Amino acid sequence: MPQMRQSQKSARFWEFLRQDFEKELGFPGKVKRPAQLLDYCRPPLIGGRMKGWVIFSLLFLCVSLLSCRHAPDTLPESEGATQVFDANEKIALRAIARVLKDRGLGEPRVEADKGRLETDYVVQGNWRTKVVATVKKISRKESEVTLCVLTEEKSFSQWQPRKLMRKEQYEKLFGEIEMQIYREWSKPE
Repeated sequence: MPQMRQSQKSARFWEFLRQDFEKELGFPGKVKRPAQLLDYCRPPLIGGRMKGWVIFSLLFLCVSLLSCRHAPDTLPESEGATQVFDANEKIALRAIARVLKDRGLGEPRVEADKGRLETDYVVQGNWRTKVVATVKKISRKESEVTLCVLTEEKSFSQWQPRKLMRKEQYEKLFGEIEMQIYREWSKPE
């Protein structure tokens, strides 16, 4: 029976290939081998580094869990659209309230001194909608109206905000408000 040759040392193929490159490129004598670099990536078995890996893993897990928390319900004022109307702020607020009431969004709460109008959430199935409008006086006969339509979808036990209103839909809503402003002008006070 022929005898099989047993290697006394494990062959390191990478070191064998790298020998020639180090000589040709003229690397300095003390260069870390790739095997040494990979030692830092291996999970530690037993020893002082095990504690560091456990702490790092727990810290990473905590940060990951905290980043997934639901943000508190705040009104995103940046969403919405703005348009200037040739009407004072009182008439603009009355027109907006009338349009929202006609569209079935409930009775809006009007804060005339702050120039703000807000409806309650109207729930339809798994969706709810709320409208927030602000009116700023630009001049004696001009006011700037900012509309923000907030739409949320129910998923599990939380309401998730969804952006459904686009520029064209806001323009259509502003067109209805403008028509209602003309109707408010024609009404006797």
